Amino acid sequence: MNILSGVFIALASLRGHKLRTFLTLLGNIVGTMSVIAVVSLIYGADHYVSEVVLDEGTDVFTISRINELQFLTDFDAFLESLKNPRLTLEDRDFLQERMTTARAVAAMASTSADLRARGHDFDGVAVRGVTAEVSSMEDLPLESGRHLVDEDLRAARQVVVLGHEVATELFPRRADPVGQEVRLGGRHFRIVGVVAKRGTVGGENRDQFALVPLTAWQKVFGSRSSLDIKVQAMDLDRLQEAQDEATFLMRMRHRLRPLARDDFVVKTSDQMLDIWGGISSAIYQALVPLVGISLIVGGIVLMNIMLVSVTERTREVGVRKALGARRSGIMWQFLIEAVTLSVVGGLVGILTGFLLAWGISLASPLPFALAGWSVLLGLGTTFLIGAVFGTYPAWKAAGLDPVEALRHE
Repeated sequence: MNILSGVFIALASLRGHKLRTFLTLLGNIVGTMSVIAVVSLIYGADHYVSEVVLDEGTDVFTISRINELQFLTDFDAFLESLKNPRLTLEDRDFLQERMTTARAVAAMASTSADLRARGHDFDGVAVRGVTAEVSSMEDLPLESGRHLVDEDLRAARQVVVLGHEVATELFPRRADPVGQEVRLGGRHFRIVGVVAKRGTVGGENRDQFALVPLTAWQKVFGSRSSLDIKVQAMDLDRLQEAQDEATFLMRMRHRLRPLARDDFVVKTSDQMLDIWGGISSAIYQALVPLVGISLIVGGIVLMNIMLVSVTERTREVGVRKALGARRSGIMWQFLIEAVTLSVVGGLVGILTGFLLAWGISLASPLPFALAGWSVLLGLGTTFLIGAVFGTYPAWKAAGLDPVEALRHE
C-alpha cells in the first residue's frame, strides 16, 4: 500500500466516526494549541524587548530611583530601593557638566493624561516630560515641525511634540497641525512638531504619545516625581567606562560614604535582555513537561482507538491477507492511519493556537508574533506521536491469522 492510499483510508475513517475522531484527537489538539499559543506570545515578547532596546540604543543606560526588574529577581533589594531619594533635574545637570565619557545626558518623567483640541479628545496618552537630548537618543523621526530644544526647557514653554496617531485623531482635517493648540492638564500647549508614523511593535502602539519640556511637565503634574536619567556613552566600547563614571559622580552628588550602598540603580539594555532571557527560558522549560503530558495522554488515547479499530476491522484484515496482502502492507496501512490522525490533530491545534494567541494579544497588552519554527515543531511532534503510539496497533493488525480473522464476526 502506498502512502497516498493509506491517507485516503485514514480520512475516510475520520469522516465515518466524527465524534470518536474528535475525542481521539483532543489531546493532540490541546497540547499543540498550548505550545503554539505560548510560543507565539513569548516570541512576540522577545521581539518587543529587542525592539525597545534597539529603539533606545545599546549605548544608552538609565539611572533610576528603583529598578522595577528587581521585583522579579531580588525582591529584598527592590524593597530596599524604595527608600532611595528621588532623582532630580539637578542630578542630571550635575552629570551633564562633569561627565567626560558621555555624548548626552537626558532626564525624563512620564504619566498618562487626556488631550483635547477643537472638540476632539484623546484619552490615556503617554505624556512624557523630557529634556532636549531625548530626541537624539531615541528613534523619533519628524513628519513636520521641530523637536524640543534647550530654550523650551529653560523657559518652561508650554509646547508639545505629538505622536502621529495623536495628531491625526485630534486634527483629522489638518494635514499639518503644527502651530495649533491642545489642552493638557488645564493648560494650553502649542504644537511645535509631529513625529512620523512608527507603527506597532509587540502589541505596543508607538504613535500614541506627547513630549513636553520637563519643566513644563513638572508645572502641570508636580515636581515630586523621581526622574529617570538617561546617559548615552561616547561610543559602545566606552559604555562600561561611562557607567562607572556616572556611578562615581552620583555617589559624589549624594555624598555617600565609601562602603555605603548606592541609593540609585543603573539599568542597561543587557540587564533587561538577560532578565527577560531568563524568564522566557524558565517558561519554555516549564512548558515542555506540561505539554508533554498532554501529548502523551493524547498518544495513549490514539493507541487505544487504533486498537479498537483493529478489532472492528479484523474481518477486513483477514480478507486482505487471503487475497495476498503482505504483513508489511497491513502494518503500513494502520501506521499511516495513526500518523494521519495525529497530524490532523496537530494541524487543528496549530491553527487554534495561533487564533488563541492572536485573541489574547487583542484583549491584553501581551504582544504576539508568528514563529515559523513552532509550526515545524508542532507538526514534527504530532507526527512522532502518531508513529510511536500507532506502531503497536499496526503490528497487532499485521500479526492477525487470516483464517481466524475471516471467521471473526
